[in-house]
Amino acid sequence: MSDRIKDLKPNKQSKGYYSVKSKKVKLTKTNKEYIDLVFEDKTGEINGKVWDNVELLNPTFDEGDIVYVEGFVETYNDKNQLRVQKIRKLYEDEVDPSTILPSAEESSEKMWSKIQELIKKNVRNPFLLELLKRLLSKYEKKLKIWPGARKVHHSYLGGLLEHTLAVTEISEFLSQKYDLDKDLTITGAILHDIGKLEEIKSPTKKKETEKGLLLGHIIIGVQILKEESERIIGFPEDLLNRLTHLIISHHGNYEFGAYQLPITKEALALHFADFIDSQMNIFENILKNHTGDSIATEYDYRIGRKLFTGDKE
Repeated sequence: MSDRIKDLKPNKQSKGYYSVKSKKVKLTKTNKEYIDLVFEDKTGEINGKVWDNVELLNPTFDEGDIVYVEGFVETYNDKNQLRVQKIRKLYEDEVDPSTILPSAEESSEKMWSKIQELIKKNVRNPFLLELLKRLLSKYEKKLKIWPGARKVHHSYLGGLLEHTLAVTEISEFLSQKYDLDKDLTITGAILHDIGKLEEIKSPTKKKETEKGLLLGHIIIGVQILKEESERIIGFPEDLLNRLTHLIISHHGNYEFGAYQLPITKEALALHFADFIDSQMNIFENILKNHTGDSIATEYDYRIGRKLFTGDKE
């Protein structure tokens, strides 16, 4: 039986399975090493501290591991904090990670079906249909479980598919509202983050691959599109160029990682669809993890502000 993070009570012993969201070895004021941790499960996050046996325990687990933890719940700055007494990595097949790790609320199978319906409804171009068919078939298994990012947004199991579906749904609306090229916009929405499948090492250890570190998911995505389109006889070069533009410009601005500014209506629509879904997900995450009676959350670096939570009085 695992104690859920949201149910942990101060001054109580606890034990449970958690993911190590972050791990840093630090020094106390007396220059004694301790391990500063953030644990997470489906219900939330909690800070943890390893004060004793640091030299022995530090090499036994890493950031991104799922661990079994025993500890004592304390209060620090009006927040729960776990004083770790025992910690170890999971044994193989000890527990299903999907029962522990945060994941998309909707099932991957249902989201996958919605993606297929959006393609059937909106994409008519035979070259784009073939490209989607090939890539979705090739990456189906990974797409259904991969996180949408390492830390910033949709950073949980199934997050990439959840984000892709939302961006595609928003893009469909914008295509209808502004008379855009639906074939191109919907295809770009579905494939805009496909490079993340080779940028992030695994769904549980959300570290960058060497390729991800050196190239980034946008360039990886462009490579994937180019390689697969070359296998499709007669794939038009101008169509690939227009689709590639959507991928390299979907971050919107150079300072946010775009390789080109959006210069087509379809690219602009994809950028704003991506932006609104990523930002809404960040807002939801911050508000969900907010505890206490204050009317504002703590400052969050991802959005550069606090969020209003409502009058608690």
